Amino acid sequence: MKRIMTLWSACSLALLFLMTATNGRCDTFSKEMFGIEQGYVHPFLSVSGEYTDNLFSDETGEESDFFTKVSPGIWLSLPGADAEVINYASSSSTPGGMAQTRFQAEDMGRYQTFLKYAPTFENYIDFNERDIVTHQLDAYAALNLSGGLSFELMDQYKDDRDSVEEQTDSAEYNNNLVGLTTSYNVTEKLKARVDVRYYDVNYDSTKPEKDREDMSVTGYVFFAVKPKTSVFAEVSHVDVDYDIAIKDSTELKVYGGVKYDASDRIDAMLKVGYISKDLDATDETKDSPSFEGTLWYDLTSRIDINASASRFTKESTTGRFSTETKGSVIGSYEATDKIKASLMLSVSEEDYDSLDRDDTTYTVSPSLNYALSPKVYGNLAYSYSEKDATGSESGASDYTKNSVIFTMSASF
Repeated sequence: MKRIMTLWSACSLALLFLMTATNGRCDTFSKEMFGIEQGYVHPFLSVSGEYTDNLFSDETGEESDFFTKVSPGIWLSLPGADAEVINYASSSSTPGGMAQTRFQAEDMGRYQTFLKYAPTFENYIDFNERDIVTHQLDAYAALNLSGGLSFELMDQYKDDRDSVEEQTDSAEYNNNLVGLTTSYNVTEKLKARVDVRYYDVNYDSTKPEKDREDMSVTGYVFFAVKPKTSVFAEVSHVDVDYDIAIKDSTELKVYGGVKYDASDRIDAMLKVGYISKDLDATDETKDSPSFEGTLWYDLTSRIDINASASRFTKESTTGRFSTETKGSVIGSYEATDKIKASLMLSVSEEDYDSLDRDDTTYTVSPSLNYALSPKVYGNLAYSYSEKDATGSESGASDYTKNSVIFTMSASF
């Protein structure tokens, strides 16, 4: 307990320093000297404490604990920027690594570079063996040439742990996602794009079948039917290569979609298609419908809605693979300039291909955010999760989980 309190004290001092600096009351150093004033350098710090009544998401052996997460970090941008240039949504269970469709920024200049590093120190009161330091490094560079040709190079390295740890084996892993995007504006309305990505996943595990290398190639064609509305076609091929060949597979994904960005108040995307997954070991082909949709909508000046839905395949160490259908909605209300309340609702259904098992998970999470200053925030959240596993091979996989999380964050 003393170790946790010492850590909290140190982080509180660091937060206090950032609070005074962001409010212009710190003369210890010059923001201009370090490039902060120009938007080149952005240090940040996040400190959180969480209590949960079911640490391992277990049905029969519920264990409660309190743990802290401390994440100091820094991101650099050239040219300078007020907000992060890019945010990668990667996932170790997604074939090819990218968990969401990424669209290119339309207002980027001639070139852009971005670098971000953030370690996270995670410490537990009762289960000290779960203490861990994770790392994430994001790098990005873009070049827009005259004539409509552009290139984007990205790399993300993560040293992390799966959210639900397996009791019999380590869930710690490191992965690296490298991608090159080439796009060309054929005309003012027609645009072509090709993404090539390599994704490497390595677990600290006694099960070599968990490690794999993915290669993916995705082609897009966009056509602007209106200045802020475009339709697109997408074709993707993903080669999933495990260390044990019995789990190797290839995926062919085909979609048609529309992207709508009519004003500052609304941004929406929907794509619909199918996934054809070929399993190398059995020479089987599994076809299934697939879709992805997102909506950001400012209902009023103080109320906004963020909704998403998707259906994709997932790599799994339980069975061959699974198909996950999920949806979520977040409603936010800005009561005052400093206070913002939110409510998140989500549901997901995971259907395992080679097992008689179907998992449904529900999550409800209200939260309250308070701005101490323009750059310092406090957040209090409650989360309730419930998992219902059905089928003859579901085992003791049902659980309920309650968590309370308090977070303080500060940044330049």
